[in-house]
Amino acid sequence: MANSGRFPVTRVQVRNTELPISDINEKRECFDVNCSIDDGSQAEVEMQSKAMKGDSHHTDHKIIKCRSIYNLCDLHAKQAGRGKRFDMLLRSYQITFCGYTVFPEQESFINRFSFRNDNGNELSNAVGIIFIELSKLNDIIKKPIKDMTGEEQWSLFFAYGGDPNHDDLINRLCKVRSEVKMAKKLLSTISSDERERAIFRSRRKLQMDIDHDRAVTRDERSTEIAKNAITMGMTNDVIIQLTGLTISEVETLRTAH
Repeated sequence: MANSGRFPVTRVQVRNTELPISDINEKRECFDVNCSIDDGSQAEVEMQSKAMKGDSHHTDHKIIKCRSIYNLCDLHAKQAGRGKRFDMLLRSYQITFCGYTVFPEQESFINRFSFRNDNGNELSNAVGIIFIELSKLNDIIKKPIKDMTGEEQWSLFFAYGGDPNHDDLINRLCKVRSEVKMAKKLLSTISSDERERAIFRSRRKLQMDIDHDRAVTRDERSTEIAKNAITMGMTNDVIIQLTGLTISEVETLRTAH
């Protein structure tokens, strides 16, 4: 997926499909799939079934985009401390399958991002982010499987692999692509060597999500207090003391009010 289907995936590790019962909150964390690719790249695949708290088309889905950047940096940085040179690190990709639309202005269900300057010249291909919007597969699922691209076939697998209503589709995909058949089998397998490390990363990533939710709730509360204070005619200094907002944020609210 990270290389448009041109390089086969040689090793897949399904992580975090089931966390300990004691970690109730961690049940919110979707499973991750770690892949090694023939060209020496590594990819982390995540599933995001719905938008995070505070994220929507009104916010340009900024939160899921920033979260993907954080997870990509974490994945790439995990290679540090292994005696490797910076220019010898594996290329890393963060691939997020979204069950909702993140880029409504884009017709394609796949959007790729990398480091480039204003002229489009690439700084490095060391990292990349890919969003795959499963909400845009309605037309693709109608195509004959033999006419689908590898990316379309894999996307259908991730979209409907766990849906009994689409068992026939998945079985036909397995017949066409042996990799899909392998992936279906591996979904129930967890590497014991990776399990503890996966749980550790899951806890940290989940904590980031929890902290984010708390921050959004706090900001929403502060914004509401500020709006009421503006209506009551309070000064910016007083509002800042009450809410912790910046002068710029208060002025923006005052202008909008």
